[in-house]
Amino acid sequence: MMEKPTISILTPVWNGLPYIKECIESVLIQDFTDWELLVSDNGSTDGTRDYLDSLNDPRIRIFKQEENVGIMGNINFLFIQANASISQILCADDYFTSSTSLYTIVKYWEHASPEIGFVRFNHTETKNSICRIIDLENRIVPPILESGTATLWLFVFGNIPGNLSNVSLRTQLVADIGYFNQNLPAAGDFEFWSRAISKVSMGIQNESTVYIRRHDNVASNYLSQKGEFYLQHIIIYKYLIKELESHYDRKKLIAYFNYEICSYHYRNAIKSALHGRFGYLKTMLETKSSITWSKWLQVTACLPFALFNGHQKLTIHMAEMLINHQQKQLGVSEHLN
Repeated sequence: MMEKPTISILTPVWNGLPYIKECIESVLIQDFTDWELLVSDNGSTDGTRDYLDSLNDPRIRIFKQEENVGIMGNINFLFIQANASISQILCADDYFTSSTSLYTIVKYWEHASPEIGFVRFNHTETKNSICRIIDLENRIVPPILESGTATLWLFVFGNIPGNLSNVSLRTQLVADIGYFNQNLPAAGDFEFWSRAISKVSMGIQNESTVYIRRHDNVASNYLSQKGEFYLQHIIIYKYLIKELESHYDRKKLIAYFNYEICSYHYRNAIKSALHGRFGYLKTMLETKSSITWSKWLQVTACLPFALFNGHQKLTIHMAEMLINHQQKQLGVSEHLN
């Protein structure tokens, strides 16, 4: 019986050519060699399966889904198959930046406290951002976001882990938390981290280990054309507000959500409408929720923010107030400037 590898690399793919070749080649050149690579093809029709059939490294295991199980379903499948106690997600568009990337990740886990359930690398990806709230996060985020206090950070700063390929985690965590929500294809990762952070702590590392590729065919582009991302954001922020409202003013939390998150979506919806695509805006105008303002108030209050808050200059003070409130509760004397 073969010994379990130190780390499992999990690569979900659908029509991954030509990028998946660079992805897998970046794994094969790693100096650290005690790994397994699990690739799950989600019904590709572009020749990806032929390429996968050509791979003969015994550390690579290929799975071919008979029908498309969705992005989150494919990721859940890979975690069920993983043999190592630690997993690194590596989406088919992305690749390790150097031959030492895996070594860096493995070394981190050798010294990580047991309370840490997942870690984001590449945090310098958003360094020197012109967006004020993103810049605030970069300046003040600690190397460990502790369970119990990190929920507010996700509420204020959004999906801090960012792209899935930034993240390495304890494999068992996915089953323990209840897997990624397959009904949230555009934001299932954010929703999962929101649940996980109530049970475990999150590590933050600046080291660049993976290159995150940006191109027109990335999943986030085609999964939110009709406002799907907005609907999924409502589900996530409704959960976060429920988790926070016993310690923070619910009205202020809802105000931040509408001014920052809803305005962001109105901005994108308006851009789509200017290109003749009205589905996004239609979704926003028709959607009602306990955490969204009335449509009249939302349109009149959020529209100026949608037009003029692209750099988050109008909402930065709200973010600072929420973080300062938490620091005061924790007995931290220094407040944000």
